[in-house]
Amino acid sequence: MTARMTLSPAGVAELELVLAGGLGSASYASEGAGGRLQTTEPLTSGAVELLDQEGTPLAVVEIDGDVADGEWLVGSVRQLRAFGHQLHRDRRIGAQTSRIESALVVLGDLPGEEDARWESLGERPLVVLDTGHHAEALSRDVRRALTAGHDVRVLPAPDAALRSAEDWRDAVAVAAHALFADEIEVWDTERAVGPGLVILLTGLSGSGKSTIAKLLAERLGEVDDRTATLLDGDEVRLILSSKLGFSREDRLMNVRRIGWVAALIAKHGGIAVCAPIAPYAEMRAEMRERAEKVGRFMLVHVSTPLEVCEARDRKGLYAKARAGEIPQFTGISDPYEVPTGADLAVDASVVSPEDAVDQIVAALPR
Repeated sequence: MTARMTLSPAGVAELELVLAGGLGSASYASEGAGGRLQTTEPLTSGAVELLDQEGTPLAVVEIDGDVADGEWLVGSVRQLRAFGHQLHRDRRIGAQTSRIESALVVLGDLPGEEDARWESLGERPLVVLDTGHHAEALSRDVRRALTAGHDVRVLPAPDAALRSAEDWRDAVAVAAHALFADEIEVWDTERAVGPGLVILLTGLSGSGKSTIAKLLAERLGEVDDRTATLLDGDEVRLILSSKLGFSREDRLMNVRRIGWVAALIAKHGGIAVCAPIAPYAEMRAEMRERAEKVGRFMLVHVSTPLEVCEARDRKGLYAKARAGEIPQFTGISDPYEVPTGADLAVDASVVSPEDAVDQIVAALPR
C-alpha cells in the first residue's frame, strides 16, 4: 500500500521548484535523481504519494529505506499532474523557457517608485517571488511591474520551514539562477502584512481557555477598531466538524478548518479568537503558517496544570477517560504536546480570566 503525505502550501511550492530542476539535490530532486524531503511521520521504504491540502496527488517519491519522524526521506520523485490554482501561470517557471543573462529577484514587496534601486534594474527581467502571502499582494506586484514596462517572471518560494532565513535567501537565488538567468541580483525587501490577526488559545480541556476567549473577544470589541470573531472549539465541532471523531487525522482536520476560517477573517482585516484544544504542534504550526500569509498570529498557551483541569471537571469527562469510557482523551489517553514557542503563557489556576485577558491584550502584536 502506498503511503501518503499531505504537503503544506509551502511544501507544494518547494515540490514545484524541485520538479522544475530549481533546487537540485537541496530538497527532493528532478525525475530519476536522488532527493530528500523532511517527514512529519514515520515511513517505510517504498512509494510515498505527495498530496496537496485538497487531497490531490501531485507526485510520488520512491524512498530507499525506512525513515523516522523528522528525518529526511531520500529517493527519486515523479510528477503525477500539473499544479493547480496558480496565479499568473503564463509567467511561472515552465512557461518562461528562454534563459537570460541577468535578472533581479525581489524577496518581498516591490519597493516604492521613489526607491533609488529602480535605476539599477535597467532592461533586466524582474523575478517576483510567490511566497503564498496572498493573491492580492502577488497580483498587485505583477501589475505594477508590467505597467512600468518590465519583463516579469514569477518564482514559487522554497519552503522557509526547512531553512534558516539566510539559507532560504540562498535557496531563492539558487533556484532563480537554475531556472532563469546566469547572473542574479537579490533585493531583500520587506513583505508587508495586513491588519488582520489570528489569536489561538490552546490548552487542556478545563484549562479555562473558552472562558478567556469569550472575555477576550468582548474586550477586543471595546478596545480595538477591528471586528473580533470567536471560534470556540466546542461550537466549531457542532457546526463545521460534526462528523469528525477524535483520531489524530480528525483532530488535524478540525483545527485545519478553524485555521482556514480564521485566516479568512484575518485576510479581511478582522481578529479571529480561536479556542480549540489544538494538542499537536503540527496543527498549531500549520495555523500559524496560514495566518501569517495574510496577517499576524499570536499563540497563547493556557497552561493550567492537568490536575487542576481534572479537579474542575464538572462534566466528569476526565473520570470517564480514566475509566476507559472515552478513548483518545487529551491529557489522559492522547498526548498534549506542550507549546515550546508560545507568544504568551497564562496559568488560569493562578490568574483570573480577567487578568489573563489583560495580559493577552497587552501582548497583542502591533
